[in-house]
Amino acid sequence: MKKLFILTVIFSLSLVAANAQLEFGIKGGLSGSKLNLSEKPSFDYSNESNNTINFGIYSRLKIPVVGLYIQPELIFNNRASNFKVLNEKAFFHKANYVDIPVLVGIRLLKFARIYGGPNFQILTKQLTELPANNPDYIKNELSKHSTGFQLGVGADLARLRLDLKWDFNNGSMGSPFTYKGHTPELTSRLITLQIGFKLFAFFD
Repeated sequence: MKKLFILTVIFSLSLVAANAQLEFGIKGGLSGSKLNLSEKPSFDYSNESNNTINFGIYSRLKIPVVGLYIQPELIFNNRASNFKVLNEKAFFHKANYVDIPVLVGIRLLKFARIYGGPNFQILTKQLTELPANNPDYIKNELSKHSTGFQLGVGADLARLRLDLKWDFNNGSMGSPFTYKGHTPELTSRLITLQIGFKLFAFFD
């Protein structure tokens, strides 16, 4: 009985592998990013969202037998906001990242998709332009690595791949500045619209 079970599992996995489809492509788009302080600090502040660009590559492993696909991506992205503390001069903060989302999705209506998964973020550059000659501010370094989450919907039209994503970090991404001894932690919200193009596929 045990041997029969093992043979059944091997046969099932072989069927999945035989029907799997693998594709590779490029993608890029626009993001609306807004950075927030994770806990309300002891000072009043306001922030404005910024529009940024993103681009990168993706791969997609489709498994028709179970109706799912796995899509890892490598995306160059940035997150930015304008901050204003009290009534002082506003300042700009931007951080560049390599995002590595690993998304699991399901197809709907033959062309539509829904998906979600973790997004592993690697900081590559930080630009925090604090008010000049103001001793109340101290620049800090953000965390080199952080993890967020992505949820999205998409559509496949011939070789085009259209995606609308919601990307968020509820955990701390580090702190870009200290103000009068207070060091607020940063969180991120990102709405992303991407257009992709399938370059080639195996077993399609």
